[in-house]
Amino acid sequence: MVDHLSDLRSHYRPDIIALEISVAKSKGIAAIKDLRRQFPSTNVLVFTGHDELLFAERCLKAGARGYLMKSAPESEIVKAFKSVASGNLYISERLRSRILNRISGNSSEEEMHNCIDQLSDRELLIVQHIGQSKNNQEIASELQISIKTIESHRSRIKSKLQLSSPNELVRYAMRLHNSTI
Repeated sequence: MVDHLSDLRSHYRPDIIALEISVAKSKGIAAIKDLRRQFPSTNVLVFTGHDELLFAERCLKAGARGYLMKSAPESEIVKAFKSVASGNLYISERLRSRILNRISGNSSEEEMHNCIDQLSDRELLIVQHIGQSKNNQEIASELQISIKTIESHRSRIKSKLQLSSPNELVRYAMRLHNSTI
């Protein structure tokens, strides 16, 4: 795993990088774009605990060649690394099925997905934490940002999703969380 991009850049020319998007020193999904700029021939595999149904498409659009959850079985981890190291894309069967259903119009989640698209990567991450019943202090601590910043994000999220109260935001986040489990 990469902790400091500058350390990586000065010493190595990697074929593949496994990136955890929530590493505090990382810039989240923006780190993928940075890596692709600095190492255009390097393949990035996002290896994370964040739900693929919420974050994988954003990571792939940012330039990742694959997305894998840490809870995946060992055989799938090996398969993902081999696939991405060979220059191929990798996503789980669960995600592949979800994307194909949405594209073909067979998904009942279209409205929720459209709402999610309005959120920035950081806002979506905060919504995920809210859906996991974390309070502002816990979220701020985990993301290493201030509580005021979390409060500001929550306000923008409510506005973007046209939610009128903090309770509505919590219900939305819980519904989103439950739909991705």
